[in-house]
Amino acid sequence: LIVVALIWYYEPKIGRIDIAVAVAAYCAYLFVVFQVLTPDTQYILMVYNPLVLCSTRGAQIRENYINKQTGAQSIATTSMNLAGSLVRMATTIKEVGWDFHILRSYGVSVFFNTVLCTQIFIYKENTEKFLKSLSEKKKE
Repeated sequence: LIVVALIWYYEPKIGRIDIAVAVAAYCAYLFVVFQVLTPDTQYILMVYNPLVLCSTRGAQIRENYINKQTGAQSIATTSMNLAGSLVRMATTIKEVGWDFHILRSYGVSVFFNTVLCTQIFIYKENTEKFLKSLSEKKKE
């Protein structure tokens, strides 16, 4: 929440209406999760997790592809995300068994993290050129 508040504070393009809508949507989400969903229907949240991954990681992959560079995206962070997803899959199989919804979420995460790691290596030269030109612009 602190990161979101900082983004809203320093991003001039985000207006008060946008912030109000985001806060209202988050409050509605919390209400549904804690008041509407019963313990036997909370699995529904896991069903929608791959859609969230597709929209967030998919957008990043698309931007990298369009720009032919990965910007300040860190190989360390992306690799740790990939390793974490793989470990979560293995832990789930060991502790819970072959639960389709959980494994599907982690499988989608592994796929997208693998694509992001691959893009870092594919666009390495373009990214270095981009970051060098960016640092030169800052010196001016």
